[in-house]
Amino acid sequence: MTEDLVSEIYAIADIHGRADLLEVLLRHIAVASEQRRSKPIVVFLGDLIDRGPRSPKVLDLVASTLELYRGSRLILGNHDFYLRALLRGELSSEDAVNWMDWGGTATVSAYSDRPVPDFKGIAADIRDAFPHHIDLLENALTYKEIGRFCFVHAGIRPGVLLTAQTEYDLRWIRAAFLDHVDAFDHIVVHGHTITNSLLPEVYDNRIAVDTAAYRTGRLSAAVIRQDELSHFIYTQLSPASGIAVQEWLPPELATT
Repeated sequence: MTEDLVSEIYAIADIHGRADLLEVLLRHIAVASEQRRSKPIVVFLGDLIDRGPRSPKVLDLVASTLELYRGSRLILGNHDFYLRALLRGELSSEDAVNWMDWGGTATVSAYSDRPVPDFKGIAADIRDAFPHHIDLLENALTYKEIGRFCFVHAGIRPGVLLTAQTEYDLRWIRAAFLDHVDAFDHIVVHGHTITNSLLPEVYDNRIAVDTAAYRTGRLSAAVIRQDELSHFIYTQLSPASGIAVQEWLPPELATT
């Protein structure tokens, strides 16, 4: 999954049904890329769905972005995993309960008028109306390496080769990864765990980009140019101007 270095990468984390924020962020990327005369790679770090109101629209936007920008990819998040399991007919009763508790009701309600727990009927409705969403989820990766960076949903288990990581850890790990302070083979760019500051956070061995978009209105992306972190962009809600995009660099990096 390693490929040649590219000039510009945008890593977007944990959209959670906020198609309104994603549309604005993608427009910003398009304009910025035109101004720089570059064609970006967009890496979606997973958790496209749940909690927010427009998960189907988010998948539409992601699918069109992957077609527009060659080399762009989707990393499957733990929430996306549940939708894929539903469409495969593999959603267990325990997973269904957990999924609904963690925001899945918003997703299935946006896809189908059928009541929960008619999951078989809901899956049939999605397959009929959104077959391209099946393709999107089935073609998703568990991680992607580009240059010095590894893009993943949740993180990686320390001391385990990247090729030997379990899919469960890549989608679910928290403390064992977040508390690890030593270097990994790559700088890990991830979502899954909301940052304490509700802004992107940079550590010696990882970059955290989940800023709780579904409740803060701040959907964030790390911008990587020529194998270095350049800056971040994120959406900002304003009563006067609606949704705007702000470019931002943490103070500790701005002074280096």
